[in-house]
Amino acid sequence: MPHQANNNQQNIAPPRKKKLRANTLIATLNMRGRASPDLGNSTISKWSSVQHVMRTKKIGILCIQETHLTNEYEAQVDTLYSRRLRVINSKDPSRPGSSAGVAFVLNKEVLDTTNVETFEIIPGRALAIKIKRNNNENLTLLNIYAPNNLTKHPDFWELISRTWQNRNLPQPDFLLGDFNLTEDSIDRAPARQDNENALTALRDLKHQLNVQDTWRSLHPTSRLFTYYSSTNSHSRLDRIYTSPRHERNTHQWDSCITAIPTDHKMVLVRFVPQNAPFTGKGRWTWPMSLMNDKNLFERISNLGKAAQQEITHQREHRTELSNPQKTWKDFKENINNEAKKTAKEHLHKIKQRTKQLEDDIKRTLDNGDIDTNENTRRHKAWIESEIDHLEKKMFKQIQSQSQAKWARSGESISKYWSKINSPKRPRDEHQIHEALFSSKAGVGIHFWLGL
Repeated sequence: MPHQANNNQQNIAPPRKKKLRANTLIATLNMRGRASPDLGNSTISKWSSVQHVMRTKKIGILCIQETHLTNEYEAQVDTLYSRRLRVINSKDPSRPGSSAGVAFVLNKEVLDTTNVETFEIIPGRALAIKIKRNNNENLTLLNIYAPNNLTKHPDFWELISRTWQNRNLPQPDFLLGDFNLTEDSIDRAPARQDNENALTALRDLKHQLNVQDTWRSLHPTSRLFTYYSSTNSHSRLDRIYTSPRHERNTHQWDSCITAIPTDHKMVLVRFVPQNAPFTGKGRWTWPMSLMNDKNLFERISNLGKAAQQEITHQREHRTELSNPQKTWKDFKENINNEAKKTAKEHLHKIKQRTKQLEDDIKRTLDNGDIDTNENTRRHKAWIESEIDHLEKKMFKQIQSQSQAKWARSGESISKYWSKINSPKRPRDEHQIHEALFSSKAGVGIHFWLGL
């Protein structure tokens, strides 16, 4: 009997390892502190919107600046959001609750957050991580929050360079954050050059780390601004530099306003390694907000009654084109179409208005007078404030629905209770290599895949 027990133990399969998604959406944002009165009285109120943005946009790695997290606030964030997020924070040594602070926020639904090495370069200002990807490949990122005072930049960039070299750290795949200076006059409106000493020190660091401004190389004449100041000026302070070897692996560059209250825009890029399997949009599901739409359910009920009558008639008049199986299939397609149509109507007004405003921003940037005309810059700032208002409005609607659902079902044993208390893990990606298709076993695989 003991021998049999040992055999049973040997037959138990080892736990399945978590794997990164084949592609990862990487983003950076200066969040300007941990709380906002617009989101309530909590001392970490902005973190609810951080989780919302990462979940809705499916961001894998978010680099944030000005976190203002003490050990106490870090513990609060971990208590509330550790099911979905892992936060790696570097705080300011002198004023952790009110100054600086940089952090990586890792999405547990998208990637494996267990194999992460952390390198604190300058406390509260520069933090790096190395995360293991599929096939034992590593991804290294350096998160930066540069000083506001440009005269401090030369020493700041030189300290990062010296520390990086002394610790023999690997060249980063991504250098990103709030740099508080621009490299080109085109990145400011009105256009102007920044402090030459600061620029020289930054460019020396870029050369040492072998990174480049890939977005600018892809858009050499485009205007894009991520920060608007009270002096009616715009600038591209927030940037993502990449290793040259990843230039062809970065896609879907974007800059957008989010539901996180701040005066900076989020900058995003999708990293797709070579030989990554294709990942589609996934299966469409009904939005939870439709569950209380009485008009929708009345239309579905009428469709069901009509389908039931048709199926009853087909019992005696069945044909190849008219039979219960086809009627049932058509019924499911019809209710899905009705749900999609209703979902578009629910969100259409806000999304359509946001799209119109974003198009208006593009037209404003295409005008040649943004550097010389203050009214044009004010108009752009007004448009962005309108988009910010709409983003926060959508977030508050979703937040209210979540709070109501928690109040109704959060403390009773149910499927919802089990779901919110179970750990999140990313979807596994299975790669099929060309060598497998070239083998004899590939014949069967081709058959089952229908190739």
